[in-house]
Amino acid sequence: MRYRNIILLIVILFSFLSFSCQKENKMKELNYIISEKAPLKKTPMRVVSVSPAITEIMFYLDCGDRLIGRTEFCNYPSQTKNIQSIGGINNANLEMIIALKPDLVITSSIFTKKMFETIENASIPIMSFQERNSIEGMYEIIEIIGGIMDKEAKAQEIINNVKDRLSKIKQEREKNLKTKGVTSLPKVYYVVGFGAGGDFSAGKDTYIDEIIHLAGGYNIAKESINWSFSKEELFAKQPDFIFVRKEDSAIFVNTHPYNELNAVKQNRVFGIESRLMDIQTPRTIDAIEYISNIISTASHL
Repeated sequence: MRYRNIILLIVILFSFLSFSCQKENKMKELNYIISEKAPLKKTPMRVVSVSPAITEIMFYLDCGDRLIGRTEFCNYPSQTKNIQSIGGINNANLEMIIALKPDLVITSSIFTKKMFETIENASIPIMSFQERNSIEGMYEIIEIIGGIMDKEAKAQEIINNVKDRLSKIKQEREKNLKTKGVTSLPKVYYVVGFGAGGDFSAGKDTYIDEIIHLAGGYNIAKESINWSFSKEELFAKQPDFIFVRKEDSAIFVNTHPYNELNAVKQNRVFGIESRLMDIQTPRTIDAIEYISNIISTASHL
């Protein structure tokens, strides 16, 4: 049950907003939609975030002090605990949001059409982002929010910093692999869920797959459907490296039949903070760097 809940949360985080055809087309072009009945007329100073990623980005933009509401899943950075919680993500307390009288509400694509319109009909500006499942999409969100918050220079600084680190990570990895004479991509498996409830990992066109790719690995679950990946496939493909949520790593390596995997036997299972993998924020670069360093410096390569 625990892992099914994890899968549900990830699917929710990466699901699409079900708007009218006209709004869907606009969202595809702009990466977001913004209320038409309640247009944004000034730089917002009172913001409600209904997305952990947006909350993190607001702090990166030095706009954390403008947040007056956030979801119960918005727990980074630690200052978020001082911000009023408005409930969950797809079940946010709309009455509470309206009562806070924000200048702007920012959501991810899981906010339903009805919820969006409820906020809009209360004469509160609202915008909803569609995740692109790529680091370029994350750059777009930072750039757009930076423009709205009058933080264009800061937004560009953040983007440039991520790009610079990404370039250095790639150069260092290529140097290490060239020294070892490695020409093929190391096979990587990221554990989303495991156990009696089934095995789950991220397939292609997901942000996790993008992270593995940018880290210089080959995602063996790339062709998985609906996050499901069988034990038979896992054992047949025998990943060189396995990454799992750090809170689950000890359990994973001591659970049958996973303890029979070559990567487990050779101590190539590594815990990682799940939010670095699951949420599109500048901290993504930490996950890329962590995975890249491990797979490019392993002694067996």
